[in-house]
Amino acid sequence: MIKYLVMDVDGTLTDGKIYMGVNGEMLKAFSVKDGYAISTLLKPFDIVPIVITARNSRIVQNRCDELGIQNVYQGKSDKLSALKEIVGEENFKHCAYFGDDILDLKCMYPVKDAGGIVGCPSDAVPQVKALSDYICISRAGEGALREFVEWILNPRADKLEVEKRINTALHYLMGLKEIRPDGKKHVVDSNFYYTVHSYTTRPAGDCDLISHKEYVEIQIVAKGVEAVELADISRLTVKKGYDSKLDVMTWKAPDRMARILLRKGDHAVFYPENAHRFSAFSDISEEVVKIVGKVRIGLDG
Repeated sequence: MIKYLVMDVDGTLTDGKIYMGVNGEMLKAFSVKDGYAISTLLKPFDIVPIVITARNSRIVQNRCDELGIQNVYQGKSDKLSALKEIVGEENFKHCAYFGDDILDLKCMYPVKDAGGIVGCPSDAVPQVKALSDYICISRAGEGALREFVEWILNPRADKLEVEKRINTALHYLMGLKEIRPDGKKHVVDSNFYYTVHSYTTRPAGDCDLISHKEYVEIQIVAKGVEAVELADISRLTVKKGYDSKLDVMTWKAPDRMARILLRKGDHAVFYPENAHRFSAFSDISEEVVKIVGKVRIGLDG
C-alpha cells in the first residue's frame, strides 16, 4: 500500500528550466494537472505528498503552500538521508518516488528494492527510465505527475496474476482449431480477448513502432513469415500521444533495434515496456495470418 508520494521538483514538477534574472531566480512553470493530482486525487487515499529537492526556491515553497504540501525539504542534495529521516527506512515499501535525474537514483533504488514504486516523466535521463516501474507518456511539467498518480491509484493485478492470465490465454490460443481471419473481436472472458487478421507484410520503414499500456499482447503466426523489431520504451522518444481507445502509443524508431523472425506456429509476448513493429521478412512481401491476443493488466474486467 502506498502511503507517501515523494517528488523532486526541477525536471519533474517543472520542465527543468530555471529562469534567472539579475536578482536571481524569477520564474518556474508548474502544471495545473499535477497540482490537481496532489491537492485532490491523493486525499481520498490518505497518501502524503513529500517534496525533496536539491535547490532552494521561494517559488517552490509558494507552490507547495498553495497545494497544501506540508512536507517540503529544500537544499537536500543527499536525498536518501532526507528520505530516511522523513519516513523511516522501514517505510520505503510504502513510497512512490517520482524523479528524473541521477540524484534521484539514490532514493529510487532502495525504494524499489523495498517493494515501493518508482516512476519518471518521459524526458527523464535514460538511467532513471531504465529503473522506473512506470515511464510517463507526458513530459515533465506537462502533467507527468498527474499521469503517474493516476497509474498508482488504478488497481492492477500483481505480476503472478498477470503471468497466470498470459499462460491461460496462450494455452487457449495455441489450441484454436478453426482460425478465420475475420478481424472480429472474440471475447473469451473479462480479462482476455483475441482477433485474427490477414494482411500483406510491408517494409519496416512503412510500419509504426508501437507499445501498449493496458494490455499484454500475444501474437501467434498461423501463416507466413514476418520480422519483428523490438526496443525498450525507456530509450525511445514519443512520436504520437497515447490513444486510450486503441491502447496504442507510437514511438520514433531508433537507429538500432533487436530483430527476430516469426514463422508459422511461432508466438511472441509483448509487455507494456516492449515497443515493437512488424515488417516484411525480406524484400518480397507475403501474406500473413496472425492471431492477436489481448490480456488485461488491470484488476477489474
